[in-house]
Amino acid sequence: MALRFRPMPGLTSAVLFCLPILIGLGIWQYHRWQWKTGVLAEIEAAVTAPPLDGIASLDALPLEAPVDFRRIRIEGEAVGPAWHVYEPLGSIQWRPFRRVVADGTEALVGFRTFDDHEKDTVGLPAMTGSRAGYVRRIHPMGGIAEWIGPDHSPALNRWFAVNPDGAWMAGTDLYVELDPVVTDAAALPVRRPEIANNHVSYMLTWWSFAIILLVIYAMLHHRAGRLSWR
Repeated sequence: MALRFRPMPGLTSAVLFCLPILIGLGIWQYHRWQWKTGVLAEIEAAVTAPPLDGIASLDALPLEAPVDFRRIRIEGEAVGPAWHVYEPLGSIQWRPFRRVVADGTEALVGFRTFDDHEKDTVGLPAMTGSRAGYVRRIHPMGGIAEWIGPDHSPALNRWFAVNPDGAWMAGTDLYVELDPVVTDAAALPVRRPEIANNHVSYMLTWWSFAIILLVIYAMLHHRAGRLSWR
C-alpha cells in the first residue's frame, strides 16, 4: 500500500506557519512549569524552616538560600524617613517602610498598611521591643511593567516598588514585613502564598491544538482527494 499525497500550497503554508508557534507555546509553558515548581519548592522550604532570630541572621544566610515568607524576629531602632509603597490588596493601600538598625546591621522593614484616605494622618512608624514578621524577597518589576506601570511620585511619597534602584538601602534584595499583632516569630502562622501552577494543562492545551491542526489538515486533503492510500 502506497501513500499518495499532493499538498495544498496555501493550506500547507498556513499550517507550517502555525504549527511551530503552537509547539513553541507548549514548550514555553513546560519551562514555566519547571520554573514555578522550583519557586514553590523554595517557598515551602522557607516557610517550614525554623524562624530566624535578629537582623544579623539575614546577613548570615547563604546568598541563594530559600527565604521568601520565612518567619523572623527582629528588634532595633527605626531610623530615617518613611516611604510609602503601593500594596495591591483590593483597594488603594500603602505600606510604610523604614530602615531598622541593630548592632551595626540594618534591614528594610515594612510596617502596617494604611488606606489612601489615611495618608494625611499616618505618623512615622516606630519599633517597640521585639517584633515578628516574614522575610520577603524583593522581586524586580520587569522591563514591560516598568515601562507601562505607574511612575513613582517622590514629592507625594508614593512608590510602586520596594527599594527602587537601591534608593533606600543599597545592595539588598530582602525586606521584613512585620505582623501588626504577633510579636513571637514562632507563634506566627506558616504563610504560603496562593500561587497557581497550571502550566502543565496549558502545555497540553497548546500541543492538543497542534495535533488538532494536523488532523484537520489531513482530513481536508483526504476529502479533496489529495491524500489516500493505495
